[in-house]
This record gives sequence, C-alpha cells and structure tokens, in this order.
Amino acid sequence: MSVRNLGGRRTRVILTMLAIVYSVALMITLETMTYGFKVAITNEVENILPIDLMVYSQSVSIPEEVAQVIAKLPHVSYVVPAIIISTAQVNGKAVTLIGIPSQYFSYFEVHMESGSLPMSNGEAIVQDTLVQKDNISIGDTIYVQVLTGIQGGTNIIPLKVTGTFSSILGGFLGFQLNMIVTPIGTLQNDLDDDGFVNAIFIKLSQENPAYLNQLATALSEYFPNADVYEQSSVLSSISNALSMVNLFFIVIIALSLIVTGLSVANTAIMNVRERTREIGILKALGASNGQVITIFLLEILIMSIIGSVVGIVLGIAGAYLARYVIIKLNLPIIIPVILLPALYGYSLIIAIATSIVASIPSLISITRIRPMEVLRIE
Repeated sequence: MSVRNLGGRRTRVILTMLAIVYSVALMITLETMTYGFKVAITNEVENILPIDLMVYSQSVSIPEEVAQVIAKLPHVSYVVPAIIISTAQVNGKAVTLIGIPSQYFSYFEVHMESGSLPMSNGEAIVQDTLVQKDNISIGDTIYVQVLTGIQGGTNIIPLKVTGTFSSILGGFLGFQLNMIVTPIGTLQNDLDDDGFVNAIFIKLSQENPAYLNQLATALSEYFPNADVYEQSSVLSSISNALSMVNLFFIVIIALSLIVTGLSVANTAIMNVRERTREIGILKALGASNGQVITIFLLEILIMSIIGSVVGIVLGIAGAYLARYVIIKLNLPIIIPVILLPALYGYSLIIAIATSIVASIPSLISITRIRPMEVLRIE
C-alpha cells in the first residue's frame, strides 16, 4: 500500500528522493576524499621522512660531528646528516636542493620514476615536476644556482642527472616542489661547508615518546636558532589542518541535509493534506492514529532508504571521478579511494533520521483529523 501511494505522486516523490540522493552522495564523496587524502599524506610523510626527529637550521652551521654523537645515544637507531637548501634555482625556477649521504638513500624510500640513485659527488636525481617543465633527460647536466651570504653572492653547482623521482610532500616542512637530491659531499665541497650540515634526521630504535621529548628539548636548547620537528607533530599538524577542511565540508553537508529536510517536510505535509479523506475513512473503519501514522511513516522510510542507497552508490562513484580528475590534471598527489562501510551506515542512518524528523509535524497533524468532520465535509 505504501509503495502504491508513492507511485500516485510520482513527480513530488522523485524530487524529494533526488534531494536525499544529493545529500548522501555529497556526504560520501567529500568524506571519502578527505579520508583518502589523510591516508595519502600520512603514508608519504612516513615514507619520505621515515624518522622520529628532525633538526633544521636555515644556515649550514651544525657540525657534522653532532650527528655522530647523537648516533651513539641510547635508543637511537640511526642518524642522517643532511643539507637542505630551499633558495636554489634552476633556469630561473625555484628548487629545493637536498644533500644526504649516499648510503642513507634507502632509508628515505625515494619513489624512483626512472634511472638510478646518485652514488658519486656531482650526481643527482631530479623530481619529475622539474623534468617535465625543463625537458630534462637522464645524463643531462643541470646547473643549480645557490644564493650565498648577505651580499647576495651565488654559487653555481653542476649536477649530472642519474634519475627522476616523484613526491607529494613539496609543500611541507618548508620544502617546495622541484626537489633535487644529491650526495651530501657535493654540497659541502661546492659550498665550502665541509664538515657542516643544516639538518639532522634521527630515528629511534623503538617507540619511546618520553625519550623523544627529552631529546627534542635538549636539541632545541643546544641549537636555539634551529627548528626541531617531531614526525608525530608533523602528522598532528596535518591531521589538524585536515580536520578544519573536514569541518568546512561538514557545514556544507549539514546545509544540504537542511534543504533535504525541508523538501521531505513539504512532501509529507502535502501528502497528508491531499489524503485527508483517506485518513478520515481509515479512522472511521477503526484504524488508530498509530496505524495511520505507520502507513505514512513507511512511505517516508521507503523514500529515505531508496534515496540513501542510490546516494551511497553515486557518492562512491563521485569519489572515483574526483580521483580520475586529479590524475588527469597531473596534480602532485594521488588520493586513494578507500571503501568505508561505517560511513555508509552512518549516512543511511542520518538520511533516515533527517527524513523522520522533518515529517514529524505532518505526522502529528494526522492525530488531529476527525473522521466525522472529514466525512461530513465530503
């Protein structure tokens, strides 16, 4: 009976179901993409920076021996000294130049696209974004311009390209896109900074938050002009930023649910008004208010469930479509689409609850319909 009644008001029912479909699909797509982005960023932070602690200074002023001392501390697995220069240029384009010891390349799990890792001074691997912009090929020699001193002097560092790699972390920890990685000896020799670095990566042998905090505090005091980053703090900052984005999405979803609720409320009210005579007859035949309300409530539930299921399917499809568009735009990130059964369940419950709450005024009005008055008017 409920399904037959819905078919009699097809246009209004379809419009109401479309509102439900839109709200649920929007919820699924946005939440799926947000979760996928968080997973992608977290994985890349852990892969590209597989360390617990990082000390970074703008100037190359940290003695390399400090890394050797830290490596001898208890609970420390390994220490990697590095030079990171974020003010370099290649053909007028800003690049981030990174120098690390060749034997530690494997710890950073660099995602190679082609070629091989640089094992000798004067060699380098280049991020694919720079390769595409400047048409760089493996075997080419690039000339990196590095600003030095307060007088604005420059050093030109020639580097032979041995391979290309990709990364999505161009915007974090002060890094930019267009990264170039070379053995640390190259930069120390060409910049006349032999024995000095401006970054130290530290990995503990096991998770020990208390010791990590003590070490971070000690390094901050010993190098007051340097920044000390904990991987957990970086991940926390990323999570907080994504939470703010997700909050914005939640507001958008809430607004769409309000619109959906108004649509359901309007449909329910019109439904009761148009079927006042039917309600009066049912009551005259002995149907209670609860039985009549159940009939109308079932109609609302059917609309909500069908709209929600269609919305979930379209929402998943929307997430895959968004991922496809991101890939086609060659953006420096690939967001995985992860199926989230709990999200689908919550979406179904929220859509049904919104529809029921929106229809409460019309359901209450059913109890006020008196069969004798309705039949007398008819």
